[in-house]
Amino acid sequence: MIVAAAIRRFSHYGYGKTTMAEIAADCDMSVGNLYRFYKNKEDIAVEGARVCMAEKARAGEQAAAQAGAAPQALRDYCLARMRFLHRLVSETPHMYELVQLIAGKHKDVLHHFEDRAVQVLRDIIVRGIDDGEFCVCEVAAVAADIYNATTKYNMPLCMDAPLKQLEAELDSLLDLIQGGLKAGKPS
Repeated sequence: MIVAAAIRRFSHYGYGKTTMAEIAADCDMSVGNLYRFYKNKEDIAVEGARVCMAEKARAGEQAAAQAGAAPQALRDYCLARMRFLHRLVSETPHMYELVQLIAGKHKDVLHHFEDRAVQVLRDIIVRGIDDGEFCVCEVAAVAADIYNATTKYNMPLCMDAPLKQLEAELDSLLDLIQGGLKAGKPS
């Protein structure tokens, strides 16, 4: 409840203009009671970032799990994550304050979700190898390379373009990536 109230307030007014007293009031609790759960506003913001990043991760993971073959799973995974982020950025006008906070002081949160994404990409690649769709020698390295190549489509700062344009760009990049993963020639 606290994190949800804070996210709404951060989204509408911005992180810098939100106070612990306002978050407490939105939760119908005293400021003292709020401090029993979180030591400061930054801790609430970090937990809110974790919640949002976990939702984005789940959106991609569900899309990959529902896809048939590995090439489609890879495409669906990347597109689902980008679509989730694009929607979140469009609904959260003050997100950049939070992005700066997390990227500047809480890189461990980012690294956790980056590692999770690379692991999902590894799993998709292994599935593709097992099905004869992909031929990859260094699965971990290729998964990290795919993650890095698609970084633009997972960064809030790059979500100001129209969704259709970003989808077309990512589709083109995924065509190139999948061409390099095709069975018959190690990548």
